[in-house]
Amino acid sequence: SIGVDSLLWGRVLWPEAEVFYFNAILNRSHEWGTSPFYWYITSALPRAMLGTALFVPTALYNSARVRDMFLCAAAYVAIFSLLPHKELRFVMYVIPVFNTVAAEELVRLWRNRETPKYGKYWFRGATTILAFTLFGTWGFLKVSQQNYPGGAALEALHRLESHNVTRGLLSPYVHIDVAAAQQGITRFSEHSSPWAYSKQEGDHDMAVYTHLITEKQHVEGFVPFARIDGVDLSSVMTSPRPKMVPKMRVLKRRDLDVAPPPPPPP
Repeated sequence: SIGVDSLLWGRVLWPEAEVFYFNAILNRSHEWGTSPFYWYITSALPRAMLGTALFVPTALYNSARVRDMFLCAAAYVAIFSLLPHKELRFVMYVIPVFNTVAAEELVRLWRNRETPKYGKYWFRGATTILAFTLFGTWGFLKVSQQNYPGGAALEALHRLESHNVTRGLLSPYVHIDVAAAQQGITRFSEHSSPWAYSKQEGDHDMAVYTHLITEKQHVEGFVPFARIDGVDLSSVMTSPRPKMVPKMRVLKRRDLDVAPPPPPPP
């Protein structure tokens, strides 16, 4: 992507090198939040792998052929653990490796399932763990689908104003704030002219926009137009039914908040 990125940014740009320079050389990743050294090992990777993580230690004990593979991936995680800012996406590449290590243990349990000493019970237990892992993965997937309120807000805005735009009564100019842009809005979700969009940050004249997609409840000169609920992440691990709370709002400029004129008679 060097050619495309360099063209769009107006300078020679290698994305991976830019990320490495910002995070490792300048060590400025802490500006985005910090986590303890052990966070990947005790939190991120176990939550990502769920039950399959239980098979990794026994696989390393029983099979020598996966140890080198595991050590390479573990070294990668250890290096990234030195950085104060941590995100699962930084180390997600090791998950297939760790799952391969876990699969080695599952193969051993399968082959030994007929052994007289509890073989079938160990294998049934492993199968049960895999079933719970599959169920947990499905549950987290369903939760994550409800956690992109920015994208849902833009989709709702397009739907609610489509009639006015089609009839030529409105040329929307939408401001997307930082929170909305980080939670599901991409260039692929934008519509073509007459729709226009801005992600300008900082203090500036908001009156030039027809709509705002924001996490703020109130903005001077604008009235509520739509509200998008999302999952309260604090309830995910404490309740069988995650709580939905307001996450994003669409605001419409006050002078535009009037009923459109009726269509002309046929």
